[in-house]
Amino acid sequence: MEKFDFDDWAELYRTDPAAFEARRLTVLALELAGADPGTAEPARAALRRLEAQLEGKSDEERIRTSMIWMVASMRLLSARMRDLGDQIGTKDRMIPV
Repeated sequence: MEKFDFDDWAELYRTDPAAFEARRLTVLALELAGADPGTAEPARAALRRLEAQLEGKSDEERIRTSMIWMVASMRLLSARMRDLGDQIGTKDRMIPV
């Protein structure tokens, strides 16, 4: 994806919500298409679950739910990065470059 322009996305959301949604879905599809299947399939499943939770909610509820998911994702990533650091963190277990 090219550089993210928040103002451009926000303006599109305000002026043409349907175009915003189409762009959002296209960007997600393109990003997932470039990922390996072991990563892409769980991501698609998570996005389907999130979309189901967001369906029919107000903008405020959608933002709140999305933020909860984002924080959970960040915590999971942090835990996995910590585990990876533990696995390769010692000199005798370092992967040679």
